[in-house]
Amino acid sequence: MGSLLNVDYNDELTRLRVHEIVKYFQRLGVPIKLSKISNDIIADSFYVHYRTPILKDGPDKQEESLWHVFIKTYTSSDVYHEISKISRYNYQVSKSASVKLLRAYNSLLSRIERGAVEGFEDQKQDFRDLSENQQLRNEISNLLRFYMGNVRNIEKLRKSMTKALGNEVGKETAELLFDIDIDPYRARLAKILESLVEMLSAVKEEVDQGDVQERRGVISGVTRIRTYSDLQKATNLSKAIYLQSRELFGYKLATKSLSIYDLALDTRDRVYLLVDKSGSMFYSLYDGVAMDMTQKITWATALAIAVMKKSKRTVLRFFDQMVYPPITNVKDIIRSLLRVLPLGGTDITAAVHTAVRDAKQQSLHNYKLVIITDGEDDMIHPEVLKMAKTAFREVKAVLVGGTNSVIESYLPTIKVNTASPESLKTVLKNI
Repeated sequence: MGSLLNVDYNDELTRLRVHEIVKYFQRLGVPIKLSKISNDIIADSFYVHYRTPILKDGPDKQEESLWHVFIKTYTSSDVYHEISKISRYNYQVSKSASVKLLRAYNSLLSRIERGAVEGFEDQKQDFRDLSENQQLRNEISNLLRFYMGNVRNIEKLRKSMTKALGNEVGKETAELLFDIDIDPYRARLAKILESLVEMLSAVKEEVDQGDVQERRGVISGVTRIRTYSDLQKATNLSKAIYLQSRELFGYKLATKSLSIYDLALDTRDRVYLLVDKSGSMFYSLYDGVAMDMTQKITWATALAIAVMKKSKRTVLRFFDQMVYPPITNVKDIIRSLLRVLPLGGTDITAAVHTAVRDAKQQSLHNYKLVIITDGEDDMIHPEVLKMAKTAFREVKAVLVGGTNSVIESYLPTIKVNTASPESLKTVLKNI
């Protein structure tokens, strides 16, 4: 049996999760010695992350001693302490952590076979002897740091993303960042998200205000009375109650249960966003207020999220050399930002052409098209910009830290030279 007291290794759900992890390894094509790693070990690797583990004092069998020392060393480490903050009762993170842990253990087995672990004589050594083998424990610790990675700030970032954009986005952020194996790339993306949260916090008031206006004489629905002045908007039913029963009318008026016509009409824009995600957008732009550098993609994504939260309906497509699938919610923006690697070139013509096609096929003619890019594309076809102006209600471009003569000649253009919250507020008001 395995090394955990609080796992039923014969349970159907446990066996199912073991099967899913094995299939996941096979799908990834990761070479691993499954013949030397039992199903109970695979179950341990998952549940040590998914639940608060209760370890046995020692292994049930002598041949399980190495795994028991391995799992005991892991659960005592700072690496495990950080990972457990985001993996507890999170299936996706626990599965990813299980795969990484098994890869570390598989590497240990390979190194032992090659005789690369000093002081290790036999995998079936007594558990106590293995526990006291400092060279073995050092080897395990090094492998854990290499395969599990540096995840120290993921939980902090999850909390800040949750506060800014909701629990689902925070959870998704933690899962995606943990899934990235390359520490420098993970740290780079984490920095982008930290700056993104700061940007969105700075424009929260502008986003929350919305843009709802009242057009008198235009009925948009029926609601309950709020003030006595609302009586002039009484529905035919309320008028009938007044004529038939003054007592009932008085009661419904006092309890604010009379129905009135609602004349408020939501006039928030419908917006179609094209956001450049090419390699040049990951260059930095100076923020004069913060006296710091901010990546252009961070500012552009903050603008896109702010527009999405403020507008009634929004469609977003990222693009670089290719155009990515449409996005209609904030969680998918974060997922796309973390998963779609920036490519070198930019094809603005293809992006606008896709937007025009969408407008025709999905009847988006009352949408406003906003193109957010640094303009680093020398091959824009003016004809496609003209087509966009006929396909959409309005078309605007936002040039982030760059210029483009074709765009500026054919479209109303807002130029952004500093990646600051103030420039974000200004653009948000003018698109």
